[in-house]
Amino acid sequence: MIALGDRLSCQDLYDIAHGASVVLPPAARQAMADNAAMTPGGQNALAKKARWLVGEHARDLPPGDLPRAFLLGHCSGVGKLLPVPIVRAAMAARAHVLSQARSGCRPDAAQILVSMLEQGVHPDVPAQGSVGAAGDLAPMAHIAAVACGYLDRPAGLPAYSPTPKEALALINGISLSAAMAALAIVRVRRLLGAAVSACAMTMEAVGADRGCIDPRPLASRGHPGAQGIAETLRTLLQGSVQVRGGRLPDAFSIRAAPSVIGAAADIIDFVEATVETELNGVSDNPLLYTDADGHGQWVEAGNFHGAPIALAMDQLKLAIAQLATISERRTYRLSYGQLTPGLPSFLVPGTGLNSGFMLAQYTAASLTSEIKGLAHPASVDTIPTVQHHEDHNSMAPIAARTALECLECAADVVGIEALLAAQALDLRARGWSWTEDGQREADQPVVLAPAVDALRAKVRAVVPFWEDDGLLHPCLVAVGGLVRRGELSG
Repeated sequence: MIALGDRLSCQDLYDIAHGASVVLPPAARQAMADNAAMTPGGQNALAKKARWLVGEHARDLPPGDLPRAFLLGHCSGVGKLLPVPIVRAAMAARAHVLSQARSGCRPDAAQILVSMLEQGVHPDVPAQGSVGAAGDLAPMAHIAAVACGYLDRPAGLPAYSPTPKEALALINGISLSAAMAALAIVRVRRLLGAAVSACAMTMEAVGADRGCIDPRPLASRGHPGAQGIAETLRTLLQGSVQVRGGRLPDAFSIRAAPSVIGAAADIIDFVEATVETELNGVSDNPLLYTDADGHGQWVEAGNFHGAPIALAMDQLKLAIAQLATISERRTYRLSYGQLTPGLPSFLVPGTGLNSGFMLAQYTAASLTSEIKGLAHPASVDTIPTVQHHEDHNSMAPIAARTALECLECAADVVGIEALLAAQALDLRARGWSWTEDGQREADQPVVLAPAVDALRAKVRAVVPFWEDDGLLHPCLVAVGGLVRRGELSG
């Protein structure tokens, strides 16, 4: 059971998105009630702002009809429907914002979202249509309209009629963007772990020079991410007879792997801190505080703007691109016999029509190219909206959504490297070797580093060794699944 009102982590939100129970505790309920009651006339005052957003015709609406017109007027999303886990994460993130008791909302405003989560009520939310400035207005309105019973009220869901301020607070903030960002953080941690594991497998397979993971040069440079990644690689490669010092320097995709993967790790740390700050902050407007005389005071600010998440997700996409591009280059080396002495091109001992794992590298190249396009920063663009009142927009939901798409591609890229590395390790362990002209000859079997051999075994649990060509698609799906589930993270 995860309590709102306390500090929420990315992992907490991920767990809620995938079915964990959530509760609005008494302390948070009381804080919200106290905040909402601070200014007796506050709710009527906020009706003026809501009327401005709805339009002049709203002056003729009865007060109870204003929230309905306001929310339905913002249900303007288009495109594919968001997956249920993202919708759940967005509802939990919004309820958590309201539980901070600065929005002038009654506990009912957060509780209705909690009730929807607990009862499995997941509104249809189109993925596109938010610019992430006055909040994720369109997608959150699709959620709020169901919460308030304006589109549908599923059986068993408590009746809830929002005040004008509550109607505004249910959608005024970047809770969808923050939710997608939190899910991305959990998934990129799995990707990072798998990328390090796949790199260690490749280093063992090609017999890399150990200098690239020597702690001394990395300490001299000083980046914590690179030092941490090198330490993990040293642990995975402990006991290796293949990876040793004194060899010729490797290509950059291997020699600079700690620096590149480490730089991505540093970015991930920064982005995670930013996302968790956003999750536990109040992205709403206006906010209700106590003034010097002890009276309630509405303060208009810009906490709804999505710039922190937009910039963070754009940086995350660049980090993902680094992990994918360097992984694909190691895959290429594994598949090319002239770059990996002793291994056959395309890594099959037999000869077949499909050329072994040649097409696996094709797929990795395609996915990597797609990531490069998706990694274009959404935050560099801004198009004014609302008659130029909202004259600077963040595009945070686009940055977060494309970050998730990058992660999908990168999981398969890293999985493909692990697949080819496992095949190469099996060939080494069997004592098979190939000359430059493609002739097979006997060689001494290699005893693999225990941790690397355990990673190879994880791949072999879902994909068998290839004696000759086979059907690639199910193999790629299987290893991609290992990455997505975090099963290759060391």
